[in-house]
Amino acid sequence: MIDHPLPLGGLLSMDSDPTLPLAFAALPCDQSSSIRRGSAEGPDRIRLAYDGRVYNSTTETGIDLSGAVADLGSWESEATWVATRQSYAGQAAAVLGRGQALFAAGGDHGVTMPLGAATEVLGEQIHVVQLDAHPDLYPEYRGDRWSHACVAARLLEMQHISTVTQIGVRTLNHAQSEVARKYPGRLAIVEARDVGGGSILESGDLPDILRPGARVGLTVDLDVFDPAFAPGVAHPVPGGLNPRQVNELIQESGWALVGMDVVECLPARDEGDRTAVLAGRLLQEAMGTVAG
Repeated sequence: MIDHPLPLGGLLSMDSDPTLPLAFAALPCDQSSSIRRGSAEGPDRIRLAYDGRVYNSTTETGIDLSGAVADLGSWESEATWVATRQSYAGQAAAVLGRGQALFAAGGDHGVTMPLGAATEVLGEQIHVVQLDAHPDLYPEYRGDRWSHACVAARLLEMQHISTVTQIGVRTLNHAQSEVARKYPGRLAIVEARDVGGGSILESGDLPDILRPGARVGLTVDLDVFDPAFAPGVAHPVPGGLNPRQVNELIQESGWALVGMDVVECLPARDEGDRTAVLAGRLLQEAMGTVAG
């Protein structure tokens, strides 16, 4: 008898039921990566490593998500990154437009740009919260304006994105600081050293606009975590956050999530699926805040 896994903690429905309030899509694309590729393999690894035979479908806060999430499958990349962005933006807009909160597993961080663009369909101002070791504020990187190193720079150019709040940053350099200065009042950077080992919500550095009920798109680059917790990333940076801090931020913020992506899992650099399992857990806890 073949022992089949139960993908993503047993949270997924058997089909792409559009009436369910939650939807999950895999975005196996690393076309905007620099230096190290391989995050295109991340979504499948997250699905399988966070196995529902092992991990309970009930969140820490007591929300049972068994079979509660529409499975939209994998959105395959196109021949070019330009075409992939257009495809992802169109598919995401269709999901959001029918009232579903979209949860996605990347892929490199570049996938967040078309997902952010798609939120325009909601017809309201959206706050982006970015958990990341890197601010991704390069105006262009190696000649590419749509590199994964330029994510926040592109999001800030979108008029429906009201604010971008970055948490866990520890690689801000001069070039990115110059871009940051262009967005007073719209960009807040909370560096990892300012959070320390305590609660993110109690750090005092989050903008007042991120009050409970704020409409938020959450993007989590897994390198926001210290490499001790998430070794399977392209660009690990020591001195990061820990899973307890991020889980509590998700659970206790009170934000009205319109969607979330977890990106930059590199299975080839992971150890014991620690990074992939962590990604699955973050998705589950965030889904619980919407379902609950």
